Order: sequence, then C-alpha cells, then structure tokens
Amino acid sequence: MVDLAALDRPAAKGRARPRSMRRYYVLMTQLSLLLTLILGWQWGVSEAQLPYFSRPTLVAAKLMELISQPTIYRHIWVTLQEILIGYFLGAVFGLVLGFVLGRSQFLSDALQPFIIGLYSIPKIALAPVFIVWLGLGMSSKVAVVFLASFFLVFFNTYSGLRAVNEELVRLARLMGASWPQTISRVILPAAADQIFLGLKTAVPYAVIGAVIGEYIGSNEGLGFFILYASQTYDAPALFAGIILLVGIVFAANLGLSHLEGKLIRWKTSSSQAVQI
Repeated sequence: MVDLAALDRPAAKGRARPRSMRRYYVLMTQLSLLLTLILGWQWGVSEAQLPYFSRPTLVAAKLMELISQPTIYRHIWVTLQEILIGYFLGAVFGLVLGFVLGRSQFLSDALQPFIIGLYSIPKIALAPVFIVWLGLGMSSKVAVVFLASFFLVFFNTYSGLRAVNEELVRLARLMGASWPQTISRVILPAAADQIFLGLKTAVPYAVIGAVIGEYIGSNEGLGFFILYASQTYDAPALFAGIILLVGIVFAANLGLSHLEGKLIRWKTSSSQAVQI
C-alpha cells in the first residue's frame, strides 16, 4: 500500500523552505532599513542641530535612564489606562453599531448622515470640548480615544457586513441554521478581514487621541511628558517618549494579529496556499 502521507511530506518541506526564506529576506530588509535610518540620523546631525534633533546614542542613553526610574512608569500607566478604556469602549460600540447598520438597510439610510457628520468633525477640535464637559481628569482623554477608535472600527465593520454574500446567508438559513449559527459561521467569518483591519487601524489613532488630550490639559501621561520635554528643549527625552508610544502601538498590533490568527485559522491556511 502506498503511504500518501509519506509522499506528501517532501513536498510540504519544499513548500515550507521558500516561505521561511521569504520571511528571512523580509526581516533582513527591515533590519537594513532600520540600521540605515539610525546611522543616517546619528551622523547627519551636526553639533549645532543637536539640541533640536539629538542622536540615537543620546536617545538610547536617555531611554535607559528613564527605564531605571519609577516616574516614567507612572506616565506610561496613565496613558495606557486612557488608551485601553477608550479603545475598548470605542471598539465595542463600533462593532455593535457597525453590525446593526450593516444588516439593516433602513437604519443605515436613517443614521448614515448623522454618523458621517460626526465623523467629519476634527477630533482635535473636540478635545477641548470634552475637557470643558468632563474636566482635566482621565475621563476627557478617554472620550477623545473613544471617538478616535469608534469611527474606524464602525466603518470597517459596516463595510465588511455590507459586503457579505447574501446568497450564503440565505443558503445557511434554508439548510436549517439558526440566526446565531448564521452570524457566527457565515456572516462574521465573511466580514472578519474588514473587522480586524478596523481594530488594528484604530490602535495608532487611539494613541494619538490620548496624546492630544494630554497635550491640551494634563499633568501626567506620555503626552504630557513629551510636551514638557519639547518645552524644555530636552530632545533625547522627547524622542524617548515617542519611542515608548511607538512601542505601545507595535505591541497592541502584534496582540491583535495573534488574536486574528487564532480566531481566523482559515485565513492563515489560505494565505499559505497563495504563497506556494
């Protein structure tokens, strides 16, 4: 008897090798670009420009100094709380409203002008309004983060739901699937790409919202820390604060990508098939 699995094993190894090589080349390209940028920054800044642009070595030294002190962790924790609470609320409301309007043509037609009108208002213009309404505490910053996150999650969820193939929905219903089964096994998987795109795109905007709120009125948080560093011409501290914000965005996106891979296993397998 022919062992089909054994025959397929060399082919699988052959397919895995090009994928691993591709990842290696992508990583090497990214590291090369990063190294080029760092070296260009290090050697491109003159002594006269040093107070304004600093250098990577000075920024790294400042970052190590900050990490060894407890003060910076208070700023990080305050900003993280604002981002986590505002992003969570914005994502939940965006998902729910995007799903409802994506499945209801009547509600979509009725509410769309109001949502687009709110979306067209610059978030920076609303930050002072939230501070007047909610005060200088965390609530006003959470409100800005909520608004920055909500619309991106909502519009991506809405567009994903509108693009669902209704023939598949009707077929599932004809085969006896209940509405919860149809939603979990047909509608959500079909819109999952757009939903996760919205969730990941909203992360940097949530961080921007928190920083904007802290710029306008706060005495703690990474936004306050960066603003204070700019006002005192402490360029290494300024860039160190920016690096910490970028680290938060990268960590959040890595977590969402990992969650996406866990929840949407078929996407991983299909993407691998495309690469073969």
